[in-house]
Amino acid sequence: MEAIFQYTEQALHVSFLILSEPAMAQCQMRRALVRVMEAAPMLSGRQRSWLQQLRGEPGGVNFGDLDMLETRGQCAMVVTAVRSKLPRPEMGAVLARYGIGAEKTEGVQILTGYARVVCGIHAYEPLFHLIARHYAPRKVKCDGMSVRDIGDKWGVNRGKIHRAAKWMATHFAALEARAVERLGAAFREHAVVSSDDDIEWEAAQSLRANRLALSA
Repeated sequence: MEAIFQYTEQALHVSFLILSEPAMAQCQMRRALVRVMEAAPMLSGRQRSWLQQLRGEPGGVNFGDLDMLETRGQCAMVVTAVRSKLPRPEMGAVLARYGIGAEKTEGVQILTGYARVVCGIHAYEPLFHLIARHYAPRKVKCDGMSVRDIGDKWGVNRGKIHRAAKWMATHFAALEARAVERLGAAFREHAVVSSDDDIEWEAAQSLRANRLALSA
């Protein structure tokens, strides 16, 4: 069976996007996804690649002969796995990274509860906004949501809030890497992702997370 996605992070990104849109005809769904991604303030290299694929270039996301309902069913399986197979902190990191709207907010809330115990800031509001900033597009971070802005607004010592932001960069990346590794095993088994591409991508991301940990 040919895999729908190349690797786990692509499966997560596209699945959350598809399920954020109402059910519609295949061509309408693809156009809606293109509009959503084109409206994003900043796209990573991977996201630009996915956008090109959705526009019709060969390779990458392969819905094959699946109709709209079958495609949504595959995406629902991906999103359900996030909630059923991951420990709560890892689930929060995935929702915060790939969720849209209420699901992204839920992820930030989960991570706020997790980080309050260990990152050095115990007050809920500044920590919630600091985590929301961590997962916000670059444009938002530069628009009244800097680390300094959050510290000044909530009266948190500047050094403490900078240390917390650095802690998040390392630990949240590690949570995401562990979640992708855990989900990837299940997705490869069910041919949701390409085994070779996913293993290669997962190894590269684990190396990146280790480098972040060493530099912290």
